[in-house]
Amino acid sequence: MDRSRAAAGTTLSLAITPMIDVIFLLLVFFICTVRFERREETIRADLPARGATADPLALASPPLLIEVGRRIANAPAITLTSEAGVSSVESTTALATRLAELCRRDGSNGLYEPSHRVLVSPARDASWDDAVGAFDAAARAGFTDIGFGEHRP
Repeated sequence: MDRSRAAAGTTLSLAITPMIDVIFLLLVFFICTVRFERREETIRADLPARGATADPLALASPPLLIEVGRRIANAPAITLTSEAGVSSVESTTALATRLAELCRRDGSNGLYEPSHRVLVSPARDASWDDAVGAFDAAARAGFTDIGFGEHRP
């Protein structure tokens, strides 16, 4: 009987202080290890205007294709396919320059309107930073219709 009386009188208590200490340590850890990226564009999802129809006689032109591959010797493997041909680009800065030459804006003689479709196609083993860098390069060049697609083998 003494045992049941002793068991009925005890209560369990939860130690909150160590849990709060652990939460603060996790908070400090995540604040110290976060990495903020600079100059990253917002990925837009523009929808066509309601009731807008395309010209039925207009010829469909293929999109500008930016293929991003796996890094080779610490440089991204980027290939740009346009009506002018296929060219290899050594960095996202050079890609932005090349795309700016192709974009017809501010009175320039580029091949494509700013509303022309640009498709970024990262390979399965490509770096996400390189894919977003290619997206940003197209946005800096002045293109407005940019999207991601599957990588062609």
